[in-house]
Amino acid sequence: MSEETVVWGELRAGGFLHGVRDAHREATLAVFGGLSRAAGFTERSYGVTAFDVFATWIDRVFEDDHRVVRDDLNGSPGWRYGKYRVLLKRHEFGAVRKIRWDRDSPTKQAVARQEYVEDRQLALDLGIGGDTPGDVTLVLAHSASDEPLEMELFLGRPRWNADGGTAWHWVRELDDALGGDPRRKLVERTMPLWDDEADVPLRLRGETSTGTA
Repeated sequence: MSEETVVWGELRAGGFLHGVRDAHREATLAVFGGLSRAAGFTERSYGVTAFDVFATWIDRVFEDDHRVVRDDLNGSPGWRYGKYRVLLKRHEFGAVRKIRWDRDSPTKQAVARQEYVEDRQLALDLGIGGDTPGDVTLVLAHSASDEPLEMELFLGRPRWNADGGTAWHWVRELDDALGGDPRRKLVERTMPLWDDEADVPLRLRGETSTGTA
């Protein structure tokens, strides 16, 4: 089974993918609802704000989920679920497959140079793997447009593409094809089933059990 299939299956089953998709939607609506081009906000200011607000919303979505913990890398916001760390990357809308990792930050360059067993390449030991062998750092690439309002959100394994080749070993979009949110099913299973319990008789304070005066 490919790494893409395994990773996607685990993060989807745990509700992580649904959670970050919800956070992206809320963050995007907050940004475009609060900023306007008429007020002087540019594409750059939208981008910086969207990145920060998205990170805040991810923290909010998972604040009560102890399976997801904050795990930044060299100051870059990140979250860990099991052996997977996920970092954020804002891309130009419609150009997620044109990202040039060799022109990105040193941290993103290191992530793109991780060894990938399905396509081995030169890997640098830059300390991104954590203390546990087998840990993987992935990237959550996000973007949005305001006129019309559209959103893009992708999860993937970056590929070092100084050769001008593809930017990803694999990448997949987080959209409505995710299906039902397993986090909601978990809540439903843990809620008490009051309908299955016998009704409890209630009496006013001071009322006797005989009901006679």
